[in-house]
Amino acid sequence: MAGVNWEKAYHDLEAHIEGILIETSELVNNASPKLRLNDVYIEQSHTLDIIIDATGEQMEYAVDLIDRKGKIETIKTGYQKSNTFSFDIPKGRYTITAYAKESQKENSRVFDKSTVNFKKVASNE
Repeated sequence: MAGVNWEKAYHDLEAHIEGILIETSELVNNASPKLRLNDVYIEQSHTLDIIIDATGEQMEYAVDLIDRKGKIETIKTGYQKSNTFSFDIPKGRYTITAYAKESQKENSRVFDKSTVNFKKVASNE
C-alpha cells in the first residue's frame, strides 16, 4: 500500500486503544454487582437461624417458613435490611424459602427453597 503513513497510523491506533481501555476500566469499576443468591446458611440451636448471602445493590431479605405438618401457621417475615433471621419454633420439618431483592429495582428478586428437620438444641445456661 503505497502512500500510507504507517507511523501516523500506528500513533492514531495507539491513542484510540488507550481511550478504549480507559472507558472499559471506568465501566468495569463503576458497574453495580449482578443480583445473585450465593448461599443460605441454616443453623440449629434453641432457635432456627437463617443467614442469606446474596450479591446485589441495596439488598433486602425475607423468609417464608412453612411447617410441613401444619402445626403452626406459615411465617412470612416481609423484607428487611438485615440478612439474618432467628425463629423460636417447635421441633418439626419445615420448608424454608429465602428471598433477596434489590430494593431500588422492580422485579429483581432471587430465592432458594430448602427443607430442614429442626430439633431444638438445649442451651448450656
